[in-house]
Amino acid sequence: MKRTIFISIPWFVPAYKAGGPIQSIKNLVTYFNVNLNYKIFCGDSDVDKVALKDIRCNQWIKFNEHTDVYYNSNKNHLNYINYWKSFSNFDYLLIVGIFSLKFNILPLLFSPSKNKILSVRGMLHPGALSQKPIKKRLFLLFLKAIKIQNRVSFHATDETEKKYIKTIFGEKAKINIANNYPQFNSTNCITSKIKGELNLISVALISPMKNHLLILKALKECVGKIEYHIIGAIKDHHYWKLCLKEIDQMPNHIKVIYHGEKEPHNIIDFLNPSHLFILPSLSENYGHAIIEALSAGKPTITSHLTPWNHLEEKNVGFNVNLNLVELKNKIQFFIDQDNEEYQFYSKNASEYAKSIIDINKINIAYEELFSN
Repeated sequence: MKRTIFISIPWFVPAYKAGGPIQSIKNLVTYFNVNLNYKIFCGDSDVDKVALKDIRCNQWIKFNEHTDVYYNSNKNHLNYINYWKSFSNFDYLLIVGIFSLKFNILPLLFSPSKNKILSVRGMLHPGALSQKPIKKRLFLLFLKAIKIQNRVSFHATDETEKKYIKTIFGEKAKINIANNYPQFNSTNCITSKIKGELNLISVALISPMKNHLLILKALKECVGKIEYHIIGAIKDHHYWKLCLKEIDQMPNHIKVIYHGEKEPHNIIDFLNPSHLFILPSLSENYGHAIIEALSAGKPTITSHLTPWNHLEEKNVGFNVNLNLVELKNKIQFFIDQDNEEYQFYSKNASEYAKSIIDINKINIAYEELFSN
């Protein structure tokens, strides 16, 4: 007998600017679907409140053969309470995120479901909590006041996230760990490399969390002919102004190109000609862009604050401490590579991405998540 999983999330495809959570849920309903039906309830706009194109609002429409989506355009909070009181014909309610009143708090309070799962999606990481801290602190105080840990089970993507949940909601919080399904790039374009030159790329929302400013400052200290391509929506405009100031001061041997927002299926066109993926984030719950870049054969520089923490020992890149000197040195390492040295790292990157993901283990974890 098929089970029905009802998912509440603020944004879903064709939205993409909110990044990881959207990709995670898309991959979930695509790859984990045996004897399951999904109902996804979401908003009708992207994270920047721009209305989604080519959707039909306020009715259930097919996303795939086992998934229906409801793009809700209603702005009245009281109507959301009525929605959640009436939604009842499902086995599990998966609530994606913590800090949305309509799509996280109201279903927690008013859904009649006895099987609520709260998927925190990296939002309890200290780096994430440092952004807009007052609002987030108020949400968490409210959730602890109503003892939400007694009403739900939590979904964490790894042991680190499990620790963050326990730190905030207590040791008795019920937590299931289930990693994300990756989106591999099927094309692995072999990019040649000239010693003293480097083409690098970042794909991420532009905000202090992703550390574009540190990258730009490090590049100014590097020696070589460099192109740096930036893709992503501008989430923090003040932060982007600081980045633009650094870009304006770049020496002539460094070219920085901002491509704006790109839909996920177009990213490979920018990855293929690049040599290096770089994203020294303050935190990543998963880092879909990182695993996609590695699978495309792109060596990667990131921080120690992601799940991908063994890059140097695998000869696929570096996990750096977030300081200017170390980041500059690791970028310079790739600038100084000749083609033979680079191809060694590129081949290792694609092989590492395929070897580190155990799909069968992920399947078992989600089966447990939706069985307890």
